[in-house]
Amino acid sequence: MRRGGPPMLPVDPAAVPPFSRVERGARGLRFAPLVAPGDASAEPGAPLRVQAAAPAGMRQADVVADGAMVLAAGVGAAYSLSAPRMHVVHDRRPPGLDRVIGAPGANAGLIHGADGWRAVVLPSLGDIAADLGEGPVAIRADGRRIAVALDGGVEEHDIGTEGAAAWHEGPADALCFTAAGDLMVAAGGAVGAPGTAAGGGSPIVELVAAAAAPRLAARHADGSVSVWEPGSAEPLARWAAPIADPGSIAISADGALVSLGSPTGEDPAACLADAHDGAQVRRIEGARLIAPAPEPGTLLVAGDWGCAWMKPLEEDS
Repeated sequence: MRRGGPPMLPVDPAAVPPFSRVERGARGLRFAPLVAPGDASAEPGAPLRVQAAAPAGMRQADVVADGAMVLAAGVGAAYSLSAPRMHVVHDRRPPGLDRVIGAPGANAGLIHGADGWRAVVLPSLGDIAADLGEGPVAIRADGRRIAVALDGGVEEHDIGTEGAAAWHEGPADALCFTAAGDLMVAAGGAVGAPGTAAGGGSPIVELVAAAAAPRLAARHADGSVSVWEPGSAEPLARWAAPIADPGSIAISADGALVSLGSPTGEDPAACLADAHDGAQVRRIEGARLIAPAPEPGTLLVAGDWGCAWMKPLEEDS
């Protein structure tokens, strides 16, 4: 591990429109306006202002610790950053690093590398549980419980204690904990409590939960998105992803917006879409991710160029 951080990233002070493209300009990184896409929402996002930016390239990231920190994965490196300053506090470079999952309400998360998943504490990125296998895995919002899919079922573990806290038989293609702390599984195209039978349709490959609302979002293998309420046998909505080949998904704390990103690929784009119909509220071409923060309208936007913390203009001073 290395302590310290890169210099700040110069950013053009102009407002960031809801539909934009990342470019290099004379005054630094800029978010140039784009024409609204054909599937834009009738109520697009408000203009934002970049509060701080850093040249730490990211392909995946979650805002954790109630908005005080960021857990991110770049090419070969995991980062813990302080928010909103976007200062890299620590980095860690496990072989094969490719994914991270943050605990929204705690300074904890999960990172995946060549030796499988491990749970870490922020900001040091030191292990609190290792050898978790290939998963799928999930971490509760308070960072105190993890779930790991094994052959034939799912094990839940309380951090800092020996042995399994619970065992659930049944298929599990993706996992998450709800805002209330309940474990949910995706099995095929279905979502439910552990033990849910595999559903038909395109299988779910990633499942996420809103931090402060009873709402889940799922990314399917065919690129579609479904939105669920815990306990519901059918999704509230299902729609085609507004970006090509999305490789990551997140959901805002209130469950109203779904974020889709491009961890890989040569022409990345990230968007925020209305959870009910998939209409784009915000789109940033050249970004690999948009990670909602707990404060309404506050976002982490990042890509190979670095990362930027954005807030609504009226909150800027």
